Amino acid sequence: MPHFDTFPTLYWLPVYALCWGLLWVSVKSVVGSRTYVLAAMLLLFLLRLPGIVFDNEINPDESQMITQALTLHHDPVYFRSVDGTTGGPLDSYFLVIPGLLGLPFDYITAHLTACSLVAVCLMLLFQTARLWFGDPAARVALLPLVFTLGLTRNGDFLHYNSELIALVLLSAGYLLYARLLNQRRPSVAMLAAVGLMLGMVPFGKLQAVPLAAVVGLFVGVDVLLRPALTLGEKGIRLAVLAVSATLFPVLVIVLTKANGVYDDFITFYIEGNFRYASNTSQVDSLLSLPRFLHRGTEFEWLVYFAGIVWIAGLFVGGRRERLPWQISGFIGVLLIATLFAITRTGSEYVHYLYFLTGPVLFGFAYGWQRLNVDGTSGRWIALGTTAFFLLIFGATTLQRYRIGEPINPYPSDGQGGWKVQPSAVSKVVQRYAKPGEPLVVWGWRCDYYVQTQMPQGVAENHSIRSAFAHPMLAEYQQRYVRDFRRSVPPVFVDAVGSQNLWMTDRRTQGHELIKPLGQFVAAHYSLVGLANDARIYVRNDRLRAVDGPTTGTKTAN
Repeated sequence: MPHFDTFPTLYWLPVYALCWGLLWVSVKSVVGSRTYVLAAMLLLFLLRLPGIVFDNEINPDESQMITQALTLHHDPVYFRSVDGTTGGPLDSYFLVIPGLLGLPFDYITAHLTACSLVAVCLMLLFQTARLWFGDPAARVALLPLVFTLGLTRNGDFLHYNSELIALVLLSAGYLLYARLLNQRRPSVAMLAAVGLMLGMVPFGKLQAVPLAAVVGLFVGVDVLLRPALTLGEKGIRLAVLAVSATLFPVLVIVLTKANGVYDDFITFYIEGNFRYASNTSQVDSLLSLPRFLHRGTEFEWLVYFAGIVWIAGLFVGGRRERLPWQISGFIGVLLIATLFAITRTGSEYVHYLYFLTGPVLFGFAYGWQRLNVDGTSGRWIALGTTAFFLLIFGATTLQRYRIGEPINPYPSDGQGGWKVQPSAVSKVVQRYAKPGEPLVVWGWRCDYYVQTQMPQGVAENHSIRSAFAHPMLAEYQQRYVRDFRRSVPPVFVDAVGSQNLWMTDRRTQGHELIKPLGQFVAAHYSLVGLANDARIYVRNDRLRAVDGPTTGTKTAN
């Protein structure tokens, strides 16, 4: 396995040179479309490889989802063993698949899976752009996204996050809609596939529902306006679309009821997510969009570049043929829905910007088509502007190198191969427990679960919703205590302290703030020490079994 230090210049330089090679090939007809897109995805993999082999968390969210996948591997009933909060069940279940194939539940697996999902998304969007704007425009439109998502140092675009499954499902929906537009009589089977995928989107990311609704709306309107179909044929197709869209939600309802977790599904996924937002208004959130984009660093450059190309194509493009309303209207409404989805909560988490991937690529393709990229002048305009965009990445990297900033902020040369390195906390935990046994960590340090390979003993593996004031605090706290009493983990870690995320005040945010939890821990556990500014408690019977009877009389405090 390759390893990369903070200055992998001997790797970075030739891979960066390959970016220029792909740019040159994009405006030439020397390779077929399939070969071109496969080469682009290989380049994406090579660009992201230093981050892929980094076996540590790039973002705390991925520790959360790795832990959920590890837990589902032991107990596959979602909402009983796992609650992904804003992330849907499909995100965690999908990460179980590499584990079933023999890969470890670690960060390298998660980073590789994330890269694969990004590649699938880009390939689907590329095929959609080809159908709507032609192969030359789609080729050039793909490049800035490959460069940005490959050369970025922003961890929000490199880690396994809860947007990716929904993004792939949506991208597949865009492609199916594009193919339906090319059919004189829309295929019933294809309509069923569209409905099924749209019905799955809420279980990847509830936040993505507005985007799925746009796809469903335009597919339905297109069917209604088809002159080649009789009224009965339109009714059948709309019924197929509607029924197929409900199949997956109905399956989820049936499974949750069969496993006794339906009430938790409604309370903590539906109600909990709809009430998850800041007090800012939608207008205020939209007005803060430039600041939000700025937090995306290289992605901000991508969005503004796409906007310039789109505006240039709209107002100065040489081609004046009208774009069918089914395409122009779809892209416009999709952009509006996307802006609503990413700003609704007011949270401004950078990985929300992933949902802009589709509108950005379509904006590029539209602009390049209007600027006649398959002609000589348009080809050189596309080549020159995209070259300048790529040059910015090279210039900023050179500047970082000169002032001693890392080219690669995720070095893997000292991590000891494909193995997550234990922390002081996990070493203590592993003394008293073993992989496969439940662990409970109060606070937000999900990496302890990954380091110990122990499934979570409570559904909420990060405790912010059980600690911070919000309308559903009582429900979260009651469930936390219920889950803790059910699993009775051999080790309990109160990670509140200086090394924790958000929860750092032990006096006001320690587990004792939930009185029943504090009483249960005091009655059945003993404090064995402090590590990494986290309190570690061991169940009394386990403590006696490991350290002997004389050590089992310590009290929690």
